[in-house]
Amino acid sequence: MSLGISENNKIVTDESGYNMRLEEIMYNQIHLKWGNYINPNEKVLSFQSNNSTIVSHFQIYDSAAGPVRETLGGREFVIHREGPGTYDIRVAPTQLDTPRRFFELIMSESFFENLFSDESDFLLRFHSSPPIGHESSAFMASMAPGMNRIIEEMRNTPYKGKLKGLFLEAKAVELFLMQVDQLDRLRYRAGIGVAADGSLGSKALRNPSDIEALHAVREYMDTNYDQSCSILDLSRKVGINQMKLKTGFKELFQTTVFGYLSDLRMQEAKRLLLDHNLPVAEVADKVGYKHPHHFTAAFKRKFGVTPSALKS
Repeated sequence: MSLGISENNKIVTDESGYNMRLEEIMYNQIHLKWGNYINPNEKVLSFQSNNSTIVSHFQIYDSAAGPVRETLGGREFVIHREGPGTYDIRVAPTQLDTPRRFFELIMSESFFENLFSDESDFLLRFHSSPPIGHESSAFMASMAPGMNRIIEEMRNTPYKGKLKGLFLEAKAVELFLMQVDQLDRLRYRAGIGVAADGSLGSKALRNPSDIEALHAVREYMDTNYDQSCSILDLSRKVGINQMKLKTGFKELFQTTVFGYLSDLRMQEAKRLLLDHNLPVAEVADKVGYKHPHHFTAAFKRKFGVTPSALKS
């Protein structure tokens, strides 16, 4: 039997200055959460889980601790299983003027079973993983280009009623499959697994130090997307040659260096236009464009509309 959509917005505060705004949507066997919070001091929160679920936690901006021992950095996700019980979440401090943003996709065990396939190495490993709190129960990776787009599409869908529920369900599956693909690719390309012919895969990514350098490049762009840079500048910052940077980055993250940088800029520009209603010229400057007309052309190529049309 199909259940209707349930939506809820709430604000959670306490005397320490902790302040969290949460938007939730529940439909059938999926539960979606968009949140942002400010936390002056590190603290531990407890929550109760009544059912067995699969949780995908996306840290969209800045670093914060998810409900696992590891700390998530900006634009990363973690997938884990939660069984019934009480869990603690360590919440790291934030800057008072910079809320941390996150998204969670929570699905029931039965919904997950419908998505399970033994064709995925990650799904095979995850299927038998224990609930959170045990060794090897959480799987972490960086967000691939396109994940944030899906998260925003779910939040801003124009559909209502049952059509909205079906849209959210379809997008939740799409997002989860992107995570599966990302985890499968990263495990293979890091040389943890082997190909069917017994080889270790790409020679470009056999060296762990090269992989670390490529992650460092991406992390640098995540926080400096408003700065101009070149392949030469980036290669010097992390100590990798230009050819390895270009070919390795594309193989590891499935996009080019400047394709990734452009996606970062466009997603941030869209957020600034929609959430803060800033002038187009100011948004262009904030995301690293010296000339607003160049920004407008790039934005239209990305989203199919001009920044001014999106605002209106």
